Amino acid sequence: MQTQHHAGNEREREDEIGRLYDVVRRGLAFGRLDEAEAAGNQLLELAPDSTTAHELRGDVLLAQGEREAAMEAFKRALDIEEANVDAERKYAELALEFGDQQRLKADLTDTDLSRFRGAASKEPSVAATRSALFPGLGQLYNGEYEKGIIFAIAAFILLVPAVQALAEIVLGGRGEPGGSWKVWLGWPAIILYVLLYAFSIYDAWRTCQSQDDVGAR
Repeated sequence: MQTQHHAGNEREREDEIGRLYDVVRRGLAFGRLDEAEAAGNQLLELAPDSTTAHELRGDVLLAQGEREAAMEAFKRALDIEEANVDAERKYAELALEFGDQQRLKADLTDTDLSRFRGAASKEPSVAATRSALFPGLGQLYNGEYEKGIIFAIAAFILLVPAVQALAEIVLGGRGEPGGSWKVWLGWPAIILYVLLYAFSIYDAWRTCQSQDDVGAR
């Protein structure tokens, strides 16, 4: 009977955790941040070692404009699960947005944060996949911190005019001569971003493969 009672309590706990996950996500989606925050706090009480709970906490803090606290939440999510690529990307993007390159480099080189490299043995396919998520992440995975930061900053700079141009084309239909100036200024940004994106993937894959070849000798 005790075993059945314990199993029943565990099922109730799991159901409640699932419900709170949904409440937080709905609150974020519909801008009900107070509701999302309250549910997120309950979630952390029930599942303090859940990487998803801490990542959602970071999402709520980010939506509230608490960027440094959000960074800490994403970092905690990575402490729990080193393979949490979404939390890694969010943490890296916030660090780059702050321009806090020294802090990012210190975290990346800390032996306790090997999660940024995904594993002790690096895989070229993983490096390429991370650069496919956003330029520069594959280079960070390979340990090329300076290059990764430069690629990511360049991508951010190019992405803004590129997105504006695409929005003008898709929503305004103004790609013809005489159209919006945003379109004409945005085309070079689109082309450069695509080239940077493709090169980042190739460079991450090639570098990781070269590192594996050297390490195997």
